[in-house]
Amino acid sequence: MTAAQNSSINGKAKLIICIAAFVTVLVVLLATAGLGNATQTPEARVPMTVSTGTVKIQQGFETPINVFGLIESPRATLLSFDTGGQILQMMVEEGDVVSKGDVLAQQDIARLEARQQELKASLARANADLALAKVNNQRTISLVEKKLESAQRLDEAEAALNVAVARVNETAAAIQSLSVEIDKAQLIAPFDGIVDERLFDEGTVVMAGSPVLGITSTDDYQARFAIPADVIDQFKVNESVLMQVGQYEVNGTVLQRLPTRNVQTRTIDILVTLNSSSRVRPGDMATLSGARNHTETGAWLPVNALSNGLRGLWRVFVLSDGKETEIEARVVEVVYTDGRNAFVRGALKNGDVYVNEGTHKLAPGQVVSLSSKKQPEVR
Repeated sequence: MTAAQNSSINGKAKLIICIAAFVTVLVVLLATAGLGNATQTPEARVPMTVSTGTVKIQQGFETPINVFGLIESPRATLLSFDTGGQILQMMVEEGDVVSKGDVLAQQDIARLEARQQELKASLARANADLALAKVNNQRTISLVEKKLESAQRLDEAEAALNVAVARVNETAAAIQSLSVEIDKAQLIAPFDGIVDERLFDEGTVVMAGSPVLGITSTDDYQARFAIPADVIDQFKVNESVLMQVGQYEVNGTVLQRLPTRNVQTRTIDILVTLNSSSRVRPGDMATLSGARNHTETGAWLPVNALSNGLRGLWRVFVLSDGKETEIEARVVEVVYTDGRNAFVRGALKNGDVYVNEGTHKLAPGQVVSLSSKKQPEVR
């Protein structure tokens, strides 16, 4: 046998020995693994401990609602002149406190005063004509009585007297009308309040009806809320309510519940008078709390007791009495949730014991044990 043949035989023998050694080691490892599983400690097979709660079925429930409104003044107005003209003087600035009857602005009345003088002169002339007509009338009456004048002349004298009287009355009325216009050339505060707008300055020529000043009443402010129709009965006239305005709580009294419904929102407005206006201003947003009644039958559960189901529904794991038991999944529908608790309806009955947390670790049919820890009541 040649040296080459001996070398080939030796190589094959080494390969067979390596394969045999690998198979032996593999068999030993598998046997060891099986023995380890067989000798696993009993503690690894202890059922999972869960905390539970009890289902309490109830008819209907309430959910909180917040209604938003605006603080407003009970009286606010924009003042303007009745006639066009130049503003002669502005007596107030924005933020000034005014009282009812105060003069706030004055229009230039030079033309009105000139017209007034003209009318007074016309009235003096009319009074002179009236005096002459009275004298002529008396003289004509005397001549007619003496048969020295005809009755027609008396009629003419009386008619002239009546015309003179009418002219005097007409001129006096014109003077009175002009006096009203002069009075209207002043802006008068219609109520106690604060000037919140000054839109023009002295020298500006404004048109009739153009807003010049804005005034807001200093009386207690009001809040206007648009209340949904299904909760409007909770807010009765003359009842006290608590509102949140910014970071402050403000007490108020329901003043009015308007009889009409908003066409767009289908809500009903209520007016609430604030007991104190010290910390609020018109335009602030106020929040009024209420409750909405629901008629569904179901139970309150913590949201941690719910796990995802099929087709948008949820599952609740329910177990029977005992220290160790299998759990089963009940399908429920969430009617309402506040983020911490949920009102559900579905395949639950009063008194069912459910798992109230850790449901993501469970599966139907799994054996669990009950925790001795007492869980707080839901709702």
